[in-house]
Amino acid sequence: MTLIPDPFNPFTRGLFPTKNIQVTKSTQTESRSESEVAVNPLNPSNIVGASKKFYDPQAYKFYLGTYYSFDGGSTWAESSLPLQQGWQGMTDPALTFDELGNVFLVGEPLLYQADITGLGMFVYKSTDGGRTWGKPTQLSSSKHDDKQWIAADDRPTSPFVGNIYAIWGANQNCGFSRTRDHGITWQGSGNNPSPSYLDGFNVYAPAITTDSKGWVHIFNIDPLATSSVQYLRSKDGGNTFEPARTIVSNLKGLENFPTTGGFPTFPNGKFRIRTIVTAATGKDQTVIVAWPDARDGVSRIYYRLSRDGGEHWEGPDSGTNLLPSNINFGSTQCFLPQLAGTANGTIGCAFYTFGDPIESNKYLINVYLVASYDDGFTFPYLTKVTDSGWDPLVNAPWSHGDQNLHFIGDYFGIAATDNFFIPFWTDTRTGVQEIFCDRVETRKGNFVYIPDEVAKILFGVTNDGGGLVIVGGKIVKVPPRSPLIKILESVNVIDSARNIGGTGGLSIERSALNAMKLEINQMLKDGIK
Repeated sequence: MTLIPDPFNPFTRGLFPTKNIQVTKSTQTESRSESEVAVNPLNPSNIVGASKKFYDPQAYKFYLGTYYSFDGGSTWAESSLPLQQGWQGMTDPALTFDELGNVFLVGEPLLYQADITGLGMFVYKSTDGGRTWGKPTQLSSSKHDDKQWIAADDRPTSPFVGNIYAIWGANQNCGFSRTRDHGITWQGSGNNPSPSYLDGFNVYAPAITTDSKGWVHIFNIDPLATSSVQYLRSKDGGNTFEPARTIVSNLKGLENFPTTGGFPTFPNGKFRIRTIVTAATGKDQTVIVAWPDARDGVSRIYYRLSRDGGEHWEGPDSGTNLLPSNINFGSTQCFLPQLAGTANGTIGCAFYTFGDPIESNKYLINVYLVASYDDGFTFPYLTKVTDSGWDPLVNAPWSHGDQNLHFIGDYFGIAATDNFFIPFWTDTRTGVQEIFCDRVETRKGNFVYIPDEVAKILFGVTNDGGGLVIVGGKIVKVPPRSPLIKILESVNVIDSARNIGGTGGLSIERSALNAMKLEINQMLKDGIK
């Protein structure tokens, strides 16, 4: 008997965490939080991450740490960003890969004076998968610039493929810069040779994504109002922008919780929280936006989705709960949602939970992931990613030096391919704030024992259609193929199975008949091509 992947039921869709991996190894003064991660589209084994890396946690002083992996996240190494003379820190990492495999990081250099002073926006580029970084390019110089994000137009159907867009803002008009030559030069909207500030679009930590037509989508929630999501769109590669619109109304932000030091905190929590928006793109022009919402008395994750590039938005104006309807988190808080999507309609949202003290009589944080494989029509898959909860009181920096207000980051990272997600989060299980990750597979293989002679027939026949079959006693190599070819292959399998006879042959014949029926039904549904 031979154990092979089941050719007629080759995998099960779902979310399958593999192993929590410690990315960083730090001292007590090197707390890590507020992370981001990206996957190389040309080499999914190459993953790059970044986070704050403290050097004086109680005084709230930090640089950015950068990390890279070339084995799909199993092992990691740390790299460093070249800093200019006089810089005393850097904050708010934002990462993206372009379609050529270059990775870009936007950061904000800092001076630590009576208060933290920003020095504008700068962008780094790595051409070797995050091992080394070039000198930074200045995008802006205003000390008020803050809370940045970045997105690459990497879909081949887009007329603007290769463009990269950076945005930023903290209670100011949205800053905007773009490159059309893979980071050699950067400019604002229109003919502005320098960054633009998009008039009338006041933002706080905005989010950005692009779709298959190259349309640029920018989202914002004002944490001082926390009642709506504003939306800005460009159809011409960031040259011009339409008037801003409100696409979500009557939401209830986390700023409705009691505040400490100017930031809201959860009951039984000491770390700061914020209502910050996240966005991603699925198949074609499917665009999704999500946020934490306290309308239910506890924080939950809500979202809205458009399938036509933002022309129309589905569901209630106030949004829809993202979690499966059969899931009840009770009094546990769900917060810091982070979205990621792919061109094939894989969409995932990672988020933190802060819940009842069921582990060690402490209030702990866990990472969960919810996913859709039908382009956001349903989100039926949910899994806990962390092996065990982590204590936010451990090794926590003091937010802006306030010992009564701790810092775990205002966001954390997630990246997606159709085969896996990579959540990239802060964790204190070692006694230090470190960065951890997990490769969460999106499918799990099914295997069957079959007679050796049947294995010879089916060897290499996989769900994508490539492999080997036996026709007339000869081995024939079959490339990835259309449904018609799959039907013909089933006929060959049936013929060979009948020659084998017995229980094993009959079982394979029935499976091949069922597979052929599925292909025919799908062709009738889609239209024969």
